[in-house]
Amino acid sequence: MKKWLIILSLLFITCENKGGEMVREPAVAGQFYPGNPSDLEGMIQHFLDNSKIETGGKVIGLICPHAGYPYSGFTAAHGYKLLQGKDIKTVVIIGPSHHAYFDGISVYPSGKWKTPLGEVPIDEEIVKKLEKENPKIDYFPEAHTHEHSVEVQVPFLQVVLKEFKIVPIVMGAQTEENIDILANALYKVLKGRDDVVLIASSDLYHGYSYQQAKDMDSVVIDYIKKYNPDGLFQFIEEMERQRIAVACGGGPVAAVMKAAKMLGAEKSVILHTTTSADVVGNYSGYVVGYVSAALIKGNEKEEGIEDSEVEKPFDLTKEQKKTLLNIARKTLEEYLKTGNIPEFHIDDPELKKNMGVFVTLKKHGQLRGCIGLIRGIKPLYLGVQEMAISAATRDPRFPPVKYDELKDIEIEISVLTPFQRVKKPEEIKIGRDGLYIVKGFYSGLLLPQVPVEWGWDRETFLRQVCYKAGLPGDAWRDAELYKFQALVFSEE
Repeated sequence: MKKWLIILSLLFITCENKGGEMVREPAVAGQFYPGNPSDLEGMIQHFLDNSKIETGGKVIGLICPHAGYPYSGFTAAHGYKLLQGKDIKTVVIIGPSHHAYFDGISVYPSGKWKTPLGEVPIDEEIVKKLEKENPKIDYFPEAHTHEHSVEVQVPFLQVVLKEFKIVPIVMGAQTEENIDILANALYKVLKGRDDVVLIASSDLYHGYSYQQAKDMDSVVIDYIKKYNPDGLFQFIEEMERQRIAVACGGGPVAAVMKAAKMLGAEKSVILHTTTSADVVGNYSGYVVGYVSAALIKGNEKEEGIEDSEVEKPFDLTKEQKKTLLNIARKTLEEYLKTGNIPEFHIDDPELKKNMGVFVTLKKHGQLRGCIGLIRGIKPLYLGVQEMAISAATRDPRFPPVKYDELKDIEIEISVLTPFQRVKKPEEIKIGRDGLYIVKGFYSGLLLPQVPVEWGWDRETFLRQVCYKAGLPGDAWRDAELYKFQALVFSEE
């Protein structure tokens, strides 16, 4: 009985009842966006007027930020500009839960949502169909009471569209299971409809380092641009384990990317990116990242839009490999002798790409240190420089390398490709694939060359990567297992 009283009180807080119809009152008007209708419409219109980007093809989905309009409104407008004047009947808006934790997906069931610009009806038909798809899709009142991630998208829609309905969805636990449940349900309910748009509401990095914000945002944006929702989700989870917040709405973004692809979206286009620090010009305090992206169906392309990059086998020229090895060698010589880190001015765009990289040091053919970045969170040449120092001085298995040892040390560099989830062990090929395992708070990685050097078969390789993570040898059977390739080269 007490549980139902709590739910009823939440309903009373959230809605005003007009003759039995639910009306969700705005929770953040006057805070995240102007509460005055003319000021609100004027601000949105100003953002739209200054968003010049256009694209061919049909917009299936958008990724939009949800911070206060003075910070992220201009970025969001780049996405909504693409919807202006379109014949869209329903918009499904998916945001993360900032105030209530629940393991499910909450869909607002009926009535209307109110903003200073008026009321928008709920598409109750779509809501009912979604709820029938899976028991984890339901209405959790507390998810919508104070939540801003969905609300801040609605005034933009009221300005760019005419008559339309919305399906407000708040995702609780952003798990792989919930992402797939929602993506599959959206596809089943919306397939065949060409008058519906999906919107994922998410900000990016949250923290106190502007440089880290730029580094992390670049990785997240790259996953979006390459239309890789699985890679994006894995990266977000990995960073969360390191207590780094890189996307508060990563679950909604991954779900929308998956659903949009099933509904025909063929490419992902980055429209605009920025950070709160760039907006206000203060780079020393708390910073949040923002991105606007469109998921497009159709092969048309117009000026100002870049197609999603197609994954190509990564390779480097002999000269590029020589440059990276030289950076590693010169860095170690300078750092171990003086404690200083030399600067390198690199113009080659390939060496400035964000790539995962390991640096391995060998002395007389024996391992002397090996540390790396498993994800591409910084330019390749800088990653080589930092990992060279770490391999020499921070590998806990060995004492720090001394300057006079350098003449006997060979440097090997391994540039990693993005991770791919392993569904069955037969996918793993010795000599081609490296392995990365994650289970709870435990994780471990072995490079592709390791099983070759030790003469391991596939089963031994699987056991050894478990041991590397501090897990039992058969833990891979119910852990997250990923494969990757590496471009490996060393000093001649």
